[in-house]
Amino acid sequence: MRQFYTSPDGAIAFEETAPVGYTLVTGVEKELLWFAKYEERREDGQIYYTETQANLYLSILDGTYTSTEVFNFEEYTSQLADQIFKGDWFTSQSTCTNLSTSGIFDTAKKAEIQGIIDDYVTNNY
Repeated sequence: MRQFYTSPDGAIAFEETAPVGYTLVTGVEKELLWFAKYEERREDGQIYYTETQANLYLSILDGTYTSTEVFNFEEYTSQLADQIFKGDWFTSQSTCTNLSTSGIFDTAKKAEIQGIIDDYVTNNY
């Protein structure tokens, strides 16, 4: 798991191990950095959610899916979408893994979403 580290000149690193010359951030500074990191994760989740919703709407307009198919997808994946929207990427990773395929949430769509979540967790946790 990544931690925050600081250099003697005040630079901050978010890494799995301390870079050479860096020390672990503690105390109030640690809390503030974690609050900011969670805010960043939430913002990233909201951006991904919004882009996904816009693409689903466009898929209705271009005839790829019907509005009923998209509605069923949104309803079926609502818990996953809520977790991503709130920035709970680590939790959503498990939710997506355990969610069965259904309708347009087929094997390909599930793998696409799982890959995005997995990459996010790898790079941000």
